[in-house]
Amino acid sequence: MSAFLTEHAPVYNGCRFCLMCRHVCPVGRTTKREANTPHGWALLIASVERGQMTWNAEAVDTLYQCAQCSLCLASCVTDRPLPSAIAAARADVVSIGAAPAAVSDVDAHLRQWGNPYQPLEPQPSTGAAPTALYVGADAHYLRPQTVTAAQRLLKALGIEHVLIGAGLSSAYLPHALGLRDTARVLGQSALHDLATAGSSRLIVLTPRDAHAFQHVLPELGLPLPDGIEVVDLMTLLAQGLETGRLKLRPVEESLTYHDPALTPLFVARAALARRVLAALMTTPVREMFWREGRAAPGGTAGGLEFTHPQLAQQMTQERLTEATATGADLLVTEDPVALAHLLTQANDSIRVEGLYELLARQIS
Repeated sequence: MSAFLTEHAPVYNGCRFCLMCRHVCPVGRTTKREANTPHGWALLIASVERGQMTWNAEAVDTLYQCAQCSLCLASCVTDRPLPSAIAAARADVVSIGAAPAAVSDVDAHLRQWGNPYQPLEPQPSTGAAPTALYVGADAHYLRPQTVTAAQRLLKALGIEHVLIGAGLSSAYLPHALGLRDTARVLGQSALHDLATAGSSRLIVLTPRDAHAFQHVLPELGLPLPDGIEVVDLMTLLAQGLETGRLKLRPVEESLTYHDPALTPLFVARAALARRVLAALMTTPVREMFWREGRAAPGGTAGGLEFTHPQLAQQMTQERLTEATATGADLLVTEDPVALAHLLTQANDSIRVEGLYELLARQIS
């Protein structure tokens, strides 16, 4: 076991005895397996450390069923960063050559192309401005409409900007899969694009990207340079509505909202999203139970769509079922990965649409 993983021993040795966050784990609720809960993963890691188990195929498969959604951390009264400990255990598995084939495939694609989706290199950043919009690989390849809508919204807010990282994955996915070296390379590329643009403000589209820049990069020894401010687009939209800079035509349909993965790590984010939705709707949002501080990510966090596609599909379908049960006409989210998966599995019971696209269409 690596010295790096040993540094996390106080976390997983404490979490293996604790059940207080068990109820919020979306994977545990879906699989109904005690091994697929935060304390189950902590016990697994501790058992390997003590020599009671080895990283055989079954143990590795269980380790990689964690969604890395950080709901356990967000619900922990002692702030134990179990997701980081699980990522460290995965890095240990990678270092001994025991990673699943799917992880190796993702790693090879990320190293060659900078994204897990297409055999295409990231688009070089052009121009310079005080503000940069990080596109990433998810939005660029899965929902380019989201990027177009975000740019239109920024124009309405009067914010000049340049695009960076178009087609470049953030450090989140490789870090979650235990691919630390690859995560560093991608993180360095993103920071290089930011420096080339000469920007002091970095706008991100989702909590996933905010997490990558604000939490993952420092964990990898790549903190943001001094003077760089990371701002969620949702924050800017809420401010624009409050000042009157942004005006929206109301939507008459009933609506429910899927909080993007990793929302619980950013305490004010869910309230800001609902402030924006309130300005858009003529009726209150029809809320799902797993929302805000307990927001379920569906099957699109932690690389589950690559390592365990059937589990990812089941979790996404459960999210659609919960949304349909609200009786809403429309399910919206701004998360491009979630959008792609929800749209693939959606049926006639509820329509799925991108929130940024909807907002851009309703600009008054």
